[in-house]
Amino acid sequence: MMSANNNNGLEDFARDLERIAGKVADKQVLRKVLSAGAKPVVDRAKRTIRQHRRTGTLDQGITTEFDEKTEKQRIGWGRRAFYGRFYESGYRPITGNRKRVGGRWRWKNKRPSGRTIQRAHIRPAYAAERQTVGNKMIETLRNELGGV
Repeated sequence: MMSANNNNGLEDFARDLERIAGKVADKQVLRKVLSAGAKPVVDRAKRTIRQHRRTGTLDQGITTEFDEKTEKQRIGWGRRAFYGRFYESGYRPITGNRKRVGGRWRWKNKRPSGRTIQRAHIRPAYAAERQTVGNKMIETLRNELGGV
């Protein structure tokens, strides 16, 4: 049989769950948790790509952005460091001398290669920091929930 004290405990527990659910659903809390998880990945990626530094634009251009529609944190490159995705995958845009022949674009000489040296930095950074990302996100969520 349930006593009155036990019933009050269940009501308190249900109220606590509602409070926690309300805080977790808050976009500001979600944004803080996701950005805390992204920070170690960004720091590791910057350290990795800094080894190949020429101007510093690429390592300064690695950024994070919260997408409101999908509610995801994206790690990528800013406008000045758009070429970071080419380093990540090992491709570069194909450029060269082309001319219009018969309504179609043709290469004047041999078509230039589209390969460049692959210097992956974001994918390996996430793989190396995967455990840290989870721990940081859990820690931030606990702090936001008030030490639950």
